[in-house]
Amino acid sequence: MDVLKTGPFMQRVTERIPVDEKINSVAIGNDGSIYVCTDSGLLKFINGEEMVLFGDGAFGRVHCDKNGRVFASQGKNLFIITDNGAESFGVFDYDITDLQGENELYVLTEHTLDVEKDGGFFRLQDIGQESISLAVLGERVCVASRKCIQRMEGKRRTWRIIFPAHSTMPEININVIAFDKQGYLLVGADEGLYIYDYKSGWYNHKQISALPEEKIYSVSIGKDGAYLLGTDAGAVIIKNGMSKYLPATRYAYDTDVTAVAYNDGTCYTASNGGVVIISEKEMTLFEKSKYMFEQTEKYFPRKDGFITSVNALDGKHCSEVSDNDGLWTHSYLAGLSLWYAVTKDEEILKAARRTKDAMLVLTRAPEIKGFTARAVRYPDEKNWGVGLDTQEIGAEWHRSSDGTYEWLGETSSDEMTGHYVGFSLYYDLCADEAEKAEICEAVCNITDHILDNDGYLIDFDGKPTSWACWNETALNTDSMWMWEKGVNSLEMLNFLKISHHMSGNERYLKKYKELISDHHFLINAAFHKREDGHSCHIDDNLAILNTLSYLRLEEDPSIRQYLLMGLASHYEYEKIEGNPYYAFIYKAFTGAPCDVDSCVKALKDYPYELYNYRMINSKRRNIEMDEEPLKWGEKPHVKVPFAWDERPQTRLGINPFGMDSRKNASTDSGMSFIFIYWLGRYFGIIE
Repeated sequence: MDVLKTGPFMQRVTERIPVDEKINSVAIGNDGSIYVCTDSGLLKFINGEEMVLFGDGAFGRVHCDKNGRVFASQGKNLFIITDNGAESFGVFDYDITDLQGENELYVLTEHTLDVEKDGGFFRLQDIGQESISLAVLGERVCVASRKCIQRMEGKRRTWRIIFPAHSTMPEININVIAFDKQGYLLVGADEGLYIYDYKSGWYNHKQISALPEEKIYSVSIGKDGAYLLGTDAGAVIIKNGMSKYLPATRYAYDTDVTAVAYNDGTCYTASNGGVVIISEKEMTLFEKSKYMFEQTEKYFPRKDGFITSVNALDGKHCSEVSDNDGLWTHSYLAGLSLWYAVTKDEEILKAARRTKDAMLVLTRAPEIKGFTARAVRYPDEKNWGVGLDTQEIGAEWHRSSDGTYEWLGETSSDEMTGHYVGFSLYYDLCADEAEKAEICEAVCNITDHILDNDGYLIDFDGKPTSWACWNETALNTDSMWMWEKGVNSLEMLNFLKISHHMSGNERYLKKYKELISDHHFLINAAFHKREDGHSCHIDDNLAILNTLSYLRLEEDPSIRQYLLMGLASHYEYEKIEGNPYYAFIYKAFTGAPCDVDSCVKALKDYPYELYNYRMINSKRRNIEMDEEPLKWGEKPHVKVPFAWDERPQTRLGINPFGMDSRKNASTDSGMSFIFIYWLGRYFGIIE
C-alpha cells in the first residue's frame, strides 16, 4: 500500500475581539495595531487591548498608508492619528465616504475628490453622482456610485462616466471598488463580485467560478494577490485560484461582514459583535493531534476519566454527563490505542489506561452482571438526584446500593458498540496480561448477558432496553427492526468474534456459526447500509466502527468476502461526505483507492478550536439542495457537505450535511480528530 507522506501545512487559527457597536471599517497599522471605526467612536487594539481614540460619534472610514500614517473620518472631518491621540487633518464640504492612497492621501466625499498636496489638499474634481467608493492605482483613479462608475481620464483629468445603459456594464448595485495589481477593477455589488478589465469586459461567477455571488460589502487585496471579501454570508478569501468561505460564526461574529482587512496572510473580518482575526500557523498533522490531545486532557476528563463535551474551556468546567458517555469515551480510547500502537508513547498509554478504567466503571455500575450503564454521576456533580427511577427517554437514573453514585439505564446498541470496539483495540494494542484478564471478564459478562436474555439487554426493571436488540427472530421477521437489521446483525457477529478472541470460549464460536448458517446474519451484514437519503448518521458510525474491529480479527476469506461487500457498498454510498474516517477503513481492508489527498485536506480543515460555533451557511448563494431525505420524513439538506471547518459540527456520528446550527453548542473534545488521524497512521495510509 502506498503511503502518503504529509508535511507541514498552514493551519487556520482565530482570535476574537468583541466590539459592541456597529463596525463601519477596519484597518491594520504597520505595527500590527487594529483600528476600528464604529457608530460611537474610533477604537485601537494593540495585542487585544482596547484604546478609545475617539468616543463621541460615528466614524466612517479608517486608512493606513505605506508610510505608517493612519487617517480616520468622522462626517466632514478628517483626523490623523498620532502617538498623543489624534489631530485634525482637514474639514471638507461633504461627508467623507472613502480614503485611499499608498503615499499620498486621496479623500473622497459624497461629491468631491481631493488629493494631499504641499501640506494641504488639492481638489481634483467635483463629482455629479453621489459617490460611495474610491480606487486608486498609479494614474488610474476610479470612483463608484451605486449605479455607475467614473474614471478619471484625459490630459486635463476629467470624469468619464460609465452607465449600463450605454456600455457593456451590467445592471448592478455597487457597494465597493478596488484595483488589483494588474489594474483590473474589482467591483463588489449586491449581485456579487465582478472584475472589470477597464475597457469593456465584465466578468462574474458565470465566467470565473471562483467569484462569489453573495452581496459584497468590502474588499481587501493582499500583496500575495489574494482577495478577502466581506459578504452577507460571512467572509470569502480567493487565493491560489480558489474561493474559500469563512462563514459566521467561526470566522466572523455575524453573517454580514461589513469590513475586512488582509495583511501579510492574516484575515480580519468585522461584523456585528466584533472582529475575528484569522491567522495561519505552520504545523504538521502530528502536531495538530498533540494539540488536540493536550486540550482534551487539560479540560475534558470528568470523574473516573469520562470524555464527552464541556460548555467552556476555562478550567472551571469538566465534561458533561451525557447519555452516550460510553460511545464517546470509548471512541477516545480507540484513538489513543491506535496512537500507542504506532508510537509506543507512554504518555498516550497512561491516558488510554485511565480511559479504559472509566469504561470498566460503566460495566459495573448497574450492579447487574453484564448490563452496562450509559453514564454515571456523583453527589458533587450536576443534576445529582434528578430523574431517579423515571421512564423518560435518556433520564432513567438509578442510585447505587451504597448511595455513592447514580447510573443511567436504557442502554443502547451505541454503548455496546463503544464497549466492544474500544475494549478490543485496547486489549490487542495496549493491555498487559492483568488488564487483558479484566477486559475479557467485562466483555464476556456483557456477551453472556445478551445470550442469556435471548439477544437483548435487560434493564433494571426487567424489561429489554429500547434499542439494544440482537434477537435473530426479531431482526429477521419484525418490520420494526428493518433499518437496524443489517447493522445489528453486524454488531452481534462482531461482539461474538471479539468475545471468542479474548476468551477462547466455544459458546461464542458456536453462536457465531449458528447466526451465520441458520439466521443469515452474514448476509444481513453485507446489506447493512440501506439508502436513507443520508439521514441516519449514528447507524453509519456504528456500522463502520464494528467493521473496523471485526475485520481486524476475522481471517476466514469466505466470511470476509461478505463483510467487505458490506463495507464497499457502505463506502460507495457515503463517500460523498468526504469523511476520512470511512475512507481509511475502506482502503485499509479493501486496498482500493479512496482519494487520500482529500482525506488529508479534511484533517487539515478540521477546526483547530474545539468550540462548536454556531455556523450559518444558509445565506450563501446557489447551494444545491438534495430533497431525497423527504422520502424518509427528513428535511432537505445540502447536496454536497461543506468543508469541515464550515460545517455545524464535525464529531463522529454527526450529520455532515447540515447547513446552519441553531445556536452555539458545547465544546467537543479532540476525540474525533485523534481517532481519524491515527486510523490513517495505524494502517500505514499516511505518515
